[in-house]
Amino acid sequence: MDSVGNPLVWLLDKLRGLTVWVEITTDDCTYYYGPFASEKEAEAHKSHYIADLKAEGAEKIEARIKKMRQPQTLTVVHTPSQVGS
Repeated sequence: MDSVGNPLVWLLDKLRGLTVWVEITTDDCTYYYGPFASEKEAEAHKSHYIADLKAEGAEKIEARIKKMRQPQTLTVVHTPSQVGS
């Protein structure tokens, strides 16, 4: 049963600081979208974020729904590995 269907679980998640986020990783960055009230709500928005990133030329897009504390940074830029150094 999800936290929306169980008010006690929902309350405990809120007290622990856990909320639902969409985490999308590309070759260049990791993006966090949220918080959402439920996994169902996050899932409903996920495809929109993926479409925006594709329109901006992002490749190798992986998305997942996570229950977590609010990230310190909503966009994390991946540093390219230095080849041959």
